[in-house]
Amino acid sequence: MTKKILIGIPPKNHVNLALDEVKGLIDLGNNCQTIIYTRNKPFAGKINKLLGVLINAFALVNKLHSFKPEILYLNSRFERVGTSRDFITVLLIRLLYWKKLDIAIKTHGSDLRILTKKSFFFNSVLIPYLTKQVALWFFLSQEEKNNIAKLAPKFAEKIYVTGNIIDPKRSIKSKEFIEHHGLQNKCFKFFFAGRMVAEKGIFTILRAIPDFKYKKECIFIFAGNGEEFEVFKDEIKTLQLEEYVHLTDFLPDEECDHFYANVDALVFPTYFDEGFPMALFKSVACGLPVITTKTRAAIDYLKEPENCIWVNGKDPESVTKALNTIYENKKLRETMAENNLFLGQNFTRSKITEQMHLDFIKATTFN
Repeated sequence: MTKKILIGIPPKNHVNLALDEVKGLIDLGNNCQTIIYTRNKPFAGKINKLLGVLINAFALVNKLHSFKPEILYLNSRFERVGTSRDFITVLLIRLLYWKKLDIAIKTHGSDLRILTKKSFFFNSVLIPYLTKQVALWFFLSQEEKNNIAKLAPKFAEKIYVTGNIIDPKRSIKSKEFIEHHGLQNKCFKFFFAGRMVAEKGIFTILRAIPDFKYKKECIFIFAGNGEEFEVFKDEIKTLQLEEYVHLTDFLPDEECDHFYANVDALVFPTYFDEGFPMALFKSVACGLPVITTKTRAAIDYLKEPENCIWVNGKDPESVTKALNTIYENKKLRETMAENNLFLGQNFTRSKITEQMHLDFIKATTFN
């Protein structure tokens, strides 16, 4: 049973991820079209943010009238700002588009405090309304679904757990790539990719390096930028780590993805409210040894020592210990690489979108 689906995709971050889902759903026979659905600029004022949401919502309504899909599928986040945007958007759609339409939302990370803080608007208006109007919510970990089931059982009934599509073929081993980034004379390469904020564990990595026994034989590559990037650079100077750290700043996915095939291990001690962190699972699919934390989707799929070494994302000493273990134990690295390559086969385009397609049918057939 195929569907006619309008898919809201981001304009900048993780575009390939969204388009992979579109292609996978089309391969299954669905008729899909896309429209931009995005969060506002983080530093915009409240009025400008609201205006952006309204403009986006009216564009969606116009597209619905011209395309007339059976399902509207939006990529979003389950937290105060993202869910408020979803509420306004869905409300306007229901007011201005009267044809039968099932709505699905995929949340790329969540802040479940939205369900625990006392707020009349969220507790009595927003969450109940979306629970009624949205046919299914894709979350990226079983932990999120379990926690929501305790806090909002009705809402949890709409939740389906899925993964993200990972294509390791986008990561190509290349001497030229390493030379382009000036890393050809560096030995063992530890890699981090993501937004440069403390919750991603970036400062924990820096503070772990001074006590790392083999730092002179290694380089730590950080790909990304973010709100604390300048503070991060200052911390590198304060700790006198310039010779051990390589910064790329922001890179588009098309370039950043090649690092996964050209480094030796991922170090990702995040304590952010991750959903399905792409840096982590791209590393898995490319067969990298992994140092990370017990967060959400990581718990669903990874085991120690088969796939990773668990660390405390706020404890530099635990990261130092893991760095030493990974560097010293070649056999462990080889076992992790083999296991992670095998695990990565769970995130192919066909496997992820086939399950999503079945979930669409299950959630909308009797809706």
